[in-house]
Amino acid sequence: MSTPKAGGQLRGPEHPRHDDFVAVPYLRQGQLISLIRWTQVSGEWRYTTMLAQYLHRDEESWYLVINGQRAKLSRSDWAIFN
Repeated sequence: MSTPKAGGQLRGPEHPRHDDFVAVPYLRQGQLISLIRWTQVSGEWRYTTMLAQYLHRDEESWYLVINGQRAKLSRSDWAIFN
């Protein structure tokens, strides 16, 4: 059994995003996808959905085409909406 070295930091598991649980390997460049964002306005939760052309994603962002313009949206704000 090993123990951490003195001064070492233990890191817990990273918190997964909701869309990490959704099966998205089917996403293809150029495909239309729906995204959703929840916001709290005057104490009430409201949602916004968006239809966009998928380009790719990384750990932090969605890369899309929205109304003919390239866009980068935060994955912490926007999730895939089935």
